[in-house]
Formats: sequence, C-alpha cells, structure tokens
Amino acid sequence: MKKVLLHILFIVGYIVLIAGFNGTLKFEKPADYPQGLEYAKAEVVSVVEQDMGEDPDYNYIRIGKQKLELRIISGEYKGKIIETTNFVTRTTQLEGKAGTRYIVGSYDGFITSNIMSYERSSLVVLLVIVFIAMVILFGKRKGVASVAALIVTLLNVVFMFIPMLINGVPAILAAIIVVLLSTFYTMVALNGFCMKSYIATFCCTACTVFAGLLAWFVSLIWGVSTLNTPEIEDLLFVTENSGFRVDNLLTAGILIASMGAVMDTCMSIVSSLFELKAQNPSMTTKQLSQSGMNIGKDIMGTMTNTLSLAFVGSSINLVLIYYMYCMPAISLLNTDFIIVEIVKGIISSMAVVISIPVATFMTSYLIGKNSKFQSLLKTK
Repeated sequence: MKKVLLHILFIVGYIVLIAGFNGTLKFEKPADYPQGLEYAKAEVVSVVEQDMGEDPDYNYIRIGKQKLELRIISGEYKGKIIETTNFVTRTTQLEGKAGTRYIVGSYDGFITSNIMSYERSSLVVLLVIVFIAMVILFGKRKGVASVAALIVTLLNVVFMFIPMLINGVPAILAAIIVVLLSTFYTMVALNGFCMKSYIATFCCTACTVFAGLLAWFVSLIWGVSTLNTPEIEDLLFVTENSGFRVDNLLTAGILIASMGAVMDTCMSIVSSLFELKAQNPSMTTKQLSQSGMNIGKDIMGTMTNTLSLAFVGSSINLVLIYYMYCMPAISLLNTDFIIVEIVKGIISSMAVVISIPVATFMTSYLIGKNSKFQSLLKTK
C-alpha cells in the first residue's frame, strides 16, 4: 500500500509540475484558429424532419439531411434546447436519432450550431477504466506501477515533448530526453532503484538512440523526412510563426515509437537473466550470455512482427488503394508515404534486434562474475 501511495503522490506532483511548465508556454496560434468557437456535448431529443436514403453507388451507406432537436448537456449552456441541420454524407456518417450524442460548435452562444462529431469521450473513459482495472487485477502492485509508468510516459510525450519543440529544443534532443525520463521512471516503478533498473534503462536508451541516429542518417542520405509525409503542409502552416524545424520530426517520432518495443525487449532479457542468476548463482558469464541470446531470439521474432504489422495496420487504407491501382513495385517502393512507413518499421525493428545482444552481454558481464549478486537485487 505504501508503494501505491508513493506512485499516486508522484503522479499528482508530476502533473502539477507539467501543468506549471505548460502554463508558462506562449506561442502564436495558427492563422486559421477558430476564435470564439465554443464546444458542448448535446443529445438528440427528436428528429424533427429528415430526407435520408441509400447512397446510389454504395447501398450500405446512408446519406441525406436531417433537422434535429438537441439538448445541450455540458458547459455554460447546459439544458438549452437547440435545432440544427445535420448533413449526412459518405464521409461523415453522423445520422442521428433520439438519444444520439454529438459534439456541437457555435460562434454565437448556440443560437446557431453545427454538429462537429459524435460524442465518444464516454466510451473512451469506459475503455480506459476497464483497461486499468485489468492491468491492476492481473498485475497487482506491478500493475499499479505499470499504470503509473504509462501515465508518466503519456505526460512526457504530450506535455513535455511538444512544449520543448515549441520552445525551440531540437526534435531529436527532445525525443531523447523523453525516452530517457520515461524509460527510467518505468524501470524504477517496476523494480525500484536497483541494478536491474539501471541496466535496463541504459540498454533501452542506448538502443533507442541508435534507432534515432540511424533514422537521421537515412534522412540525410536518402531524403526521407517529415517533409515526405501527408501532414507536412499542415505542419508547416501551424508552425510558421514558431521558429522550430519540422524536418526532424520523423526521426523524433521513430525514437518515441521504438521506445516501447525496445523497453519491453530489454526488460524481458535483463529480468530473465537476473532470475536465472538468482536461481542458479553458479552460472557463468558465458552461460548467461547463451541463455540471454536464446531468450532474445524468441522475443525478436514476435516483436519485429508486432512493429511491422503495427505500421502496416495504421496505413491499411492507403495500402488497399495502392493495391487496387495495381501500382508497380518500382513506383510503389519509391512513393513518399510507403517509403516513410518502411523506414519506420525497419528501423524500429532494427532497434529491437540490436537491443537483444546489448542487454544480454551487458547484463551477463555485470552479474556473471559478481560475488555480491544478491546486493544488486536490492532496491534503495
């Protein structure tokens, strides 16, 4: 219980610290920032009238127009009844019925309103609660530590990494700082201040930085960078007055994307070797190295698959489009989007592969001949 309270206190303190850091952040908003736009949750009271039907080309899609009566259920105007027109198109599947919840926006105090999207925050909160409950149920204290580590990592990425970019910190340096802090806290949260945590943190950070350097080298030699991504026009627009360079964001993104998989691999190997040594103190450095590499080979096969499939899955829409066009390999493999995804997947996988011998040999060397091995297990 004491460790649980310490995690909670640390998270609260860290949130306060991050909030203070972001509170002093000043930057010029994009030129098209919607000044005066207010958002609120609203629920459909009734469908006043509608003209809906099947799309003439896709019978599984409904299109048309609805006039909806909604009740605002959040914010300053809670309880207010409003009417708005809902245009349902192929790409905005927002057909409403009594009880449907939307996010609505208005510039004039909801005298006139527009439907912005479905209200999905309740579902997100429910999924998060179920996920946290499952982690804590099966992980007990380690589960609490895992949740705390996840929160700190998300805080670092969203509320530290991005503000550092806005303040002019180079993207790669900012990513390395986030990787180091997130990895160190995760390892300490799971194992305390001990040699296991220090080794895993060093190995994870070193291998993640390797991925970043490799990505930077590829960007430099083959011209693969954020400038080749579909979002580049929007990125250049929103950052034109901030002064920070966006071309290295791809490298920084690979650093952060690699962190989770490399952390998992390093911790698995380091933890396994510590456990083997604890069960059989007579194991030599060579025996530990052999065991570590055997364990790593099994991890490598599944983890590299996981990374590659994650990147492919995130871009499956475009993969399908390219497939339907029967794009020849010579064109496909030189398309900006595809080459960026390939670089992300392969470099992240390479970081996982290199983390296996690094974590194995470093751990084996440090604990293989150490006569005071038991002291390395103790937390401080």
